[in-house]
Amino acid sequence: MSVAYYIVLDNQEPGFETFVNGKSVAHAIEELDALCAKASLAKLEDFMGQSAEDIADLLGEDIELPEGEEGNVWFEPDAGIALIEALTENIRANRQALSEPDAVISDLAEYLDVLAKAKNIKAKWHLAIDL
Repeated sequence: MSVAYYIVLDNQEPGFETFVNGKSVAHAIEELDALCAKASLAKLEDFMGQSAEDIADLLGEDIELPEGEEGNVWFEPDAGIALIEALTENIRANRQALSEPDAVISDLAEYLDVLAKAKNIKAKWHLAIDL
């Protein structure tokens, strides 16, 4: 099973490819969380926004979330761009903090490209996880 973190836009036909690999980020998420904590950055997981229905489908079981938290959560591209730029800079300065820094930087560059294009069309986004 291969886990990946990918970007979902609130515009289902943005006019550009939204595919990002996201597997290296998913495999390094604990290392990334530690790096974010050390640098006082938000975590990538703070931008997760899948609906309860999507999560239930992913897990293959029903789940219950608190009232008001059932739907997708959307974020402005600028917030993601700022985090990814800061995180990439921190990875480059602390390469030893990750087991595969180049692969993670490559995934983050793909995220940055999609978010820049999303900003141009005024689309919002969130991260989702694929198992």
